[in-house]
Amino acid sequence: MKTVEQHPPIGKEADYPDMEVTFISAIEAIIPDNREPIRWNFITNLPVKSKKHIKKVLDWYKQRWKIETYFKVLKSGLKVEESKLRTADRLSRLISMSCILAWRIHWLTFLNRD
Repeated sequence: MKTVEQHPPIGKEADYPDMEVTFISAIEAIIPDNREPIRWNFITNLPVKSKKHIKKVLDWYKQRWKIETYFKVLKSGLKVEESKLRTADRLSRLISMSCILAWRIHWLTFLNRD
């Protein structure tokens, strides 16, 4: 863990303040026999002062990853972006049904992994 001060881009100094960011490196705890451990590197602007805070940042990242996976199901699996619907009513119904289906597919995927 290392904390540094991040400066805004050149020309944007008046618009943005300096920001304190923390670099966190985490290594996989349970390592399979057939490969090297996975190492994750994170940069966060959240306050990180102890191992407890590091664990919280990692837990938040895991939740974010679930959200990213959910949107992947919507975009790639259900192909909602390829819809040719033009009215708000039809799009609203498509999005509503797609969100329900994507959540079910997403949930079943995680149940299968457990």
